[in-house]
Amino acid sequence: MQQKYHIELVEEHDAVNFYSVHLEEEELSELERFFEKFPEGCGYDEEIDVIIAWLDKIGENGALERYFRPEGRYGDGVGVVPIDVGNKLRLYCLRISDKILIFGNGGLKDSDSWQNSKSLAPYVEMLIDTSRFIASRIKDGKIILVDKELVGNLNFARDEKE
Repeated sequence: MQQKYHIELVEEHDAVNFYSVHLEEEELSELERFFEKFPEGCGYDEEIDVIIAWLDKIGENGALERYFRPEGRYGDGVGVVPIDVGNKLRLYCLRISDKILIFGNGGLKDSDSWQNSKSLAPYVEMLIDTSRFIASRIKDGKIILVDKELVGNLNFARDEKE
């Protein structure tokens, strides 16, 4: 089955723009859906606060490489917030540059790696595919980076893994 989605701007900051994956059939972006899974009082308030603090720091300083732990495959830009040890929540993102960050979704770390997690693997795999699509379109001139903006065709389709 094909999964259709687009990348949309969700927040502008002085140093960086936050984008998010938005699935065609969903009302909310993946970033919004992540936060909706963990409402206030759900038992993960402290961990959500840590993630929000990191997002604030990234908003102020940019999507600096040191703020992310690599999670995908070498060189694809897929990372996780937060990098703090002991945090059980994972919010996956795609770092395009210091000025452009694309958020996917995430959730509770429930295994030793995302590859072994039925709940987290689809989010990381989508960002790995998106990284490949964007790199190809940048090479072809169909997407250009203009300071903090992604300009061009930001609509994608991928085959969902069974």
